[in-house]
Amino acid sequence: MRIRRIIVPLVAPAVACLMAGAHPEPVSQGTLAVMMTARGVHDLSPEDAARDLPVHLRAVVTYYDPYIDVRHAAIFVHDASGGVFVSVPARPILDIKPGTLVDITGVSNSGDYAPVISSNQVRPIGRSNLPASPFKVTLTQLLTGALDCQWVEVEGRVRSAHLAPHNVVLAVAADGGVLTAVTVRQPGVDYDSLIDSLVRIDGNAAPLFNQRRQMVGVHLFFPTLGQVTVIQPAPRDPFAVPAVPVAQLFRFSPDPGLLHRVHVQGTVTLNWPGRVLCIQDAKAGICMQTTQEASVPVGSFVDVVGFPVIDLFKPSLEDAVFRVAGGAASPPQPTAIAADKAVKGDLDGKLVEIDAELIGRDVAASDPTLMFRAGGVLFPAILPRNVALGTTLPWKDGSLVRITGVSNVQVDSLSTNLSEGAVRPESVHILLRSLDDISVLRAPSWWTSEHAYESFSVVGLLVLGSFAWIVVLRHRVALQTQALRGSEERLRHLSEHDTLTGLPNRLLLSDRCQTLLKRAARFQSCLGLLMVDADEFKVVNDALGHQAGDKLLRELADRLCRCVRETDTVARIGGDEFIVLLPDLRIPAEAESIAAKIVAAVAHPYAIDHTQAVITVSVGVVTYPEAGADLETLMHYADEAMYAAKARGKNSFQVYRPSSAPAGGSGNSLLHPPHIPLATGGA
Repeated sequence: MRIRRIIVPLVAPAVACLMAGAHPEPVSQGTLAVMMTARGVHDLSPEDAARDLPVHLRAVVTYYDPYIDVRHAAIFVHDASGGVFVSVPARPILDIKPGTLVDITGVSNSGDYAPVISSNQVRPIGRSNLPASPFKVTLTQLLTGALDCQWVEVEGRVRSAHLAPHNVVLAVAADGGVLTAVTVRQPGVDYDSLIDSLVRIDGNAAPLFNQRRQMVGVHLFFPTLGQVTVIQPAPRDPFAVPAVPVAQLFRFSPDPGLLHRVHVQGTVTLNWPGRVLCIQDAKAGICMQTTQEASVPVGSFVDVVGFPVIDLFKPSLEDAVFRVAGGAASPPQPTAIAADKAVKGDLDGKLVEIDAELIGRDVAASDPTLMFRAGGVLFPAILPRNVALGTTLPWKDGSLVRITGVSNVQVDSLSTNLSEGAVRPESVHILLRSLDDISVLRAPSWWTSEHAYESFSVVGLLVLGSFAWIVVLRHRVALQTQALRGSEERLRHLSEHDTLTGLPNRLLLSDRCQTLLKRAARFQSCLGLLMVDADEFKVVNDALGHQAGDKLLRELADRLCRCVRETDTVARIGGDEFIVLLPDLRIPAEAESIAAKIVAAVAHPYAIDHTQAVITVSVGVVTYPEAGADLETLMHYADEAMYAAKARGKNSFQVYRPSSAPAGGSGNSLLHPPHIPLATGGA
């Protein structure tokens, strides 16, 4: 790769051969040859790179970011031979920027993925240009790893723009899939205007990698918007595009319009802010994921724009944004149906009303979930997470209730794939807005067969107990006392531990956390809290069965315990959701290191009943005192960070850090980009 020269006269003679494309030969420095080209360092074997070979080269900076990793700053440089990653301390911030010609001295290092330069000196010596002829590549080519660190060009459509305090992450739908493009955030730039634009981006190819030095994804690092060429701009007002009926999404058409965002309209039937929005028009309903935190009343008429996707065999919208179109909220009338009719696909996404019997709670579910039975059909009703189901429900089991919610049909993926093409519905979930969506029609009779059995059992036990007390009082006092003590210990253990995995439950976690927070406050130490949630566990659970799912959860719990210290606490707080409590940390970064270790350990295949299963986890990371001083606050921000990790592609962790509060105002809670290393070459 050649780089056009714009070099100050003072340094031109020293770098003339480099800019002309010459490949300097290594020169001897004692017993070791000095590496003098970027590609020469990058193409070392990991074993040779680990020998700390001396490096001295002159190259052009193509990317510099002092904020992206707490361990070091990220620098990519290019000379006539190619590109390489340079690791330097995050502070002090260097007086360099893309296009700066630098003189680098340091040593080779094996890096986390490919060899890098560990530099003790990066000295600016002039100005030059960024590479003029990038490799035009597809996502498939980037995933081979052959273009690691090189200056490449990718064409695609921008799907979303995530703004962090110092960085911007664009999701780009390119040929072969979606990749992310990262840049340093510039003040005053409207990055959202790029959404739905067809663009061409020049930047450094960089891998996502695991603890085994394996590439598991790819992204780009581009210096500024100067390296983004808009081929086809997005519509100025995406809501001005003609609205499409929900029922028309993904119907056959020779027009490839689904590459763009689509505009739909309808009445809001459900809104879980920051998670799910469901709307319904005259003929159909649809639910979609959205990160928009605005709360909109049920019954409001809204405009929605988003990228059409097929999610679990159903049309949906991704990266959706919405606005109220005006008019008073008028909730749509639900369709009254029997439970067996709810499984029909034509009701998916619509507001329905079902009379059913409450039979209990699903304690293994990650969302508050109630279980119902109607006409021999069992189905769950799921509430938003801000609704807490206490130990006592507002209704008794056995109550006949009327449920109003959005039908969410679940598809039998195996039967569907084996069929001629028609989707085969399997079950239904009802999504609820609040507890008000459940009204009692008839309370259960107290004198049920269960209560009768319990009553006679109690009487029988009292009689037998009294007789035994009279006959063997003196002889069995010691034995009974010992038995009572053992029973108390067992009851205490059962009340504080999860029955499936044997891990501490919420009660014991809360008790330990309160104690450790007081200890951390007294000794001014750091405490970490990780929220670990399994990705797509339901898919594996549905495919292999609940028994296999239980085995998988026990193995997952065992792996989490092996990733932490004996003094740490691993607790199970939901179906596939765990909390890891890390006391006495020296620095907050230790929590991130353990989170990365957990992500890598969980991703190994599991041998379950002669079958291999693979799951990953998304981890939210918070630390005390940075993120809060009590368990409730730490859990809240860890939950936010965990869902941000899921939104960024899962199989990763996300760090929550609060920003500073501006004068006269309050600080905003911000999510730090995930610290699964973003830089290629083992940043």
